[in-house]
Amino acid sequence: MYKKIASVVLMSLLIATLGISGCIDSSEPHSDLKIDSNKIIVIDDAKRTVEVPKNIEKIATLNGALREVVYFGEQEKVIGLEFRESSQKTTGAFPSSFDLPYIIAYPELRNLPPIRTGSDINFEGILKAQPDVIIIGSFSKADADSLQEKVGIPVVVIYVDSIGTDAQNQRYFESVETLGKVLRKENRAKELISLFKGYEDDLKNRVKNIPESERPTVYVGGRAYNGAHGILGTDPKWPPFTLINANNIASGLSDESMGIYISKEELLNKNPDYIFLSAASKHKISEDLKEPTYKELSAFSNENVYMVPPYCWYFFNKEHALINAYFIGSIVYPEEFKDIVIEEKADEIYKNFLGKPIYDEIMTHAFFVGHKKMEID
Repeated sequence: MYKKIASVVLMSLLIATLGISGCIDSSEPHSDLKIDSNKIIVIDDAKRTVEVPKNIEKIATLNGALREVVYFGEQEKVIGLEFRESSQKTTGAFPSSFDLPYIIAYPELRNLPPIRTGSDINFEGILKAQPDVIIIGSFSKADADSLQEKVGIPVVVIYVDSIGTDAQNQRYFESVETLGKVLRKENRAKELISLFKGYEDDLKNRVKNIPESERPTVYVGGRAYNGAHGILGTDPKWPPFTLINANNIASGLSDESMGIYISKEELLNKNPDYIFLSAASKHKISEDLKEPTYKELSAFSNENVYMVPPYCWYFFNKEHALINAYFIGSIVYPEEFKDIVIEEKADEIYKNFLGKPIYDEIMTHAFFVGHKKMEID
């Protein structure tokens, strides 16, 4: 009888134990679940469950993912470059290695072999290099699955598109966490997110007491997307504006940060107090300004037109979003930003994200000519 009772008790304990361990729904994948001693599982931005090696020694980056890997300080593991990152053009309507901050910070990356030219992926080059993982920016689930099947290498999709709204920022932070798990640098992922949020809090706290009625109107022109654009190329939720709650005249064009056109009539009608122009599009903007109508805008007549380094240029330079926000704040809200020396703040941000203070090198590059008033003929 005692044996029977003991068996019942043992069975009850076993069922209870299984019940407790079953609190984690096995049907739901977990981004840090270990497969074996050599692999982990991550859930990427395309909502794919991907097994990756626990120790990553070599990385292939595609579709703008290299910038994010550099933020983690893992550029020495990268096995090749995309065409835009290796292009030797010094000027043009599209990015090149000479005007991408992460390549300027680490020019030795230009010596890596090409693994993508335009839309064509160099499968042979990737397979020859034998990377442990392919990190690719903003790819669809179907395309990522197809690539992974074709090369037999784990493919992890990360978010490299616009930030600017709370939803876009959160998606980016989640992607940073995923990349941190893949690279086994979870602490750096936390640090990157904390850095961005810390700057965001500082920027917004500086302007929180400025009444809406005292906020000058602002506009960004030449916002690049799929290449350079003229003065009518803009962004409704441009991060340097959203970070300081600036009164963007184009904010009603979309609920998200994106490259978009404003009509010439609307720009002239809303007549912003300040205009900030992306240096990436300066040649196209110069062509636009041959038309005298634009120079009738108050910002031009009052000499309140400034050039800034591009935030969007072969995907998105998050460090430039922050640096430009401090610069624009110092122009539009000088009292609230009177302690900011842009050269010092920029180098602080470059070092925090790219590992090096490169402001002087960036600003002496003919392409950028940023953080100063535009010279108007």
